[in-house]
Amino acid sequence: MRTVWQDGRARRMLGAILMSSLAFGLNVLALGQVLFQLTGSTQAFVSVVASQGAGAICVLPFCGPVVDALSSTRVYITAALGKASCVLAIVGITSMRLGDPVPFILAAAVLLAVFDNVERAALFKFTAHHVGKEGVVQFNAVTGMVFQAGVVVGMALLGVVLAYGSPVGALLVSAGSSAVCAGIASRIRTVVPERTQPLSVAMLRSAVLGLLGDWRRMFGQYRRELVVFAMVVTCAADFLFANSLSTLVVPLVDEFYGRQSWYVSALEATFGIGMITASFFTSRTARQKLLPFWLAVQAGIALVLSCTAVPAVHFAAFLTAGFANLNSLVWLLSSLQQHAGDGDKAKMASLRLLAIGLGSVVLMPSVGQAAKTSLSAGFVSVSVIMLVFAVGSIWPAVRFRPGAAVSR
Repeated sequence: MRTVWQDGRARRMLGAILMSSLAFGLNVLALGQVLFQLTGSTQAFVSVVASQGAGAICVLPFCGPVVDALSSTRVYITAALGKASCVLAIVGITSMRLGDPVPFILAAAVLLAVFDNVERAALFKFTAHHVGKEGVVQFNAVTGMVFQAGVVVGMALLGVVLAYGSPVGALLVSAGSSAVCAGIASRIRTVVPERTQPLSVAMLRSAVLGLLGDWRRMFGQYRRELVVFAMVVTCAADFLFANSLSTLVVPLVDEFYGRQSWYVSALEATFGIGMITASFFTSRTARQKLLPFWLAVQAGIALVLSCTAVPAVHFAAFLTAGFANLNSLVWLLSSLQQHAGDGDKAKMASLRLLAIGLGSVVLMPSVGQAAKTSLSAGFVSVSVIMLVFAVGSIWPAVRFRPGAAVSR
């Protein structure tokens, strides 16, 4: 079987993902540290995460139909450049120091999330159209590995930048990485045709006006497969868990590691290494029947983190968390990609990202409120949330019947 490494289009897209994820690794921790320095608490970062979820909720209903009508690579390039612009805006806002910069940073971060979700929808469509069905699980696993490798490199680079500069400098490097991502993606030449329309005001108006009809048709086609929507909802769990760890790792280091910021990068990098390790085993571990198990493992890890001060346990927990997180994420993503019809790839991606956004808006504030009580309470709240998702995932694990979707 031909591997993704033998496919030039796949290799270039993986290169673009690497640069995008490097920017992400810099963004998450640098932005978290900027806000922690400005406010002295995790609440500002939690507000950013929740607001980014709200931004996703607003854009994703429109995003799916529009991305389905356009070239996936062109949309991906535009979104990458948009992300670079948003990060530069955050740098400018932070540097000007005019009044309280947090609301302006929050607004720029919301727009950053909008472009990020458009980029992910474009990647979902690209994978569905340009990666063969026999290689889609491998591509998603490799994508996960490359993404986490980029995040790890970004976090390591953050440590270097912080040694000689500030989080603002890291954000500048992040903007450059997003620009390089766009440059690599611009060199992808697709030979498999996508169903596209020329970009125009008329096309955008038609996509927006046909929005309700498109979504009504899609929901109608899956009305006998409610388990698919349960899978979509479950997609929120993996991202909620990863965002929660990124939120709580700063006060964790503040409490147990003497505020040495490099430990933040080290723990997050360990999570990434766990995901990279998992990518080599997904053919055996990213299985339908194991979905509740991997979600329950994440719940257990959060509980362990709530009651230990031992550094070795912290690092082992982050490593195992990354391993479990990738397995549940890859199975859900691959299954939804394969199950969606040809005309609904981006809309399925939007629905998935919409669930992630809703999960962030509804559940991340509860994590933030619990963390205000104590660090342990924050981790316990994450554990409870993941346990609920694990129990709910038993239905897809037992009832989902994978197969080719009905032609749309």
